[in-house]
This record gives sequence, structure tokens and C-alpha cells, in this order.
Amino acid sequence: MILKTIDNPKISKLTNQINEVQVPPLCPKTGNPITGSSITITYMPDKKLLEFYGLNEYIASFIGSNDVRDLEPLTQVIARDCHEVLGVEVTVVGKYILNTGQTITCESRG
Repeated sequence: MILKTIDNPKISKLTNQINEVQVPPLCPKTGNPITGSSITITYMPDKKLLEFYGLNEYIASFIGSNDVRDLEPLTQVIARDCHEVLGVEVTVVGKYILNTGQTITCESRG
């Protein structure tokens, strides 16, 4: 799924845009990651902003995906995709809580 953007109205000198999205269970077999997992996307916008509702749909499109099977590459794919649609440097931090009691934090820049 392609990320959706909206035009940046540039009402003020916005220095950072931070979007935090809750991550649903992505693996139908294990149920991982569990509730409380999130992805935080940080960037300095130029002409575009990530469209919030589209961002939720984009994250949900990874449920059961065979393209990205592990959480570490997932974070990298999201950083790459955000960078491609926004045209600016993006930092993505995924905080994934597993049903084994472990938490994995992945950071990627695109």
C-alpha cells in the first residue's frame, strides 16, 4: 500500500513532525507484536505531511504480509517508504512488545 500525504500548509515554522501509530498484531500465527507496540515517525516536513488516517491503513496493510516477515526489516521498509513520499530524511522507531515478554526497539533512517 502506498502512503498518503497532504500538502503542508506551512502555517508556522514547524521544526519536527512526529507521528506515533499503534501497531496491531501483524503475525496471524504468533499474534506478535502485542498491544502497546508502536511506531514513531519523525521528520522535518517540506512540501508534504503524512496523512494520518492513511498512515494507519498503511501500517495495517502489513498484517499477515509475506513481504516483510520480521519486525527489524518492517521498520526499515517504513523508513524507506516515508522518505520516498516525503522527500526528506525520516527517522522511524519501532517499539515492538512480544508475547514472550521481550521488547524489541528498532530505529531506521530513510
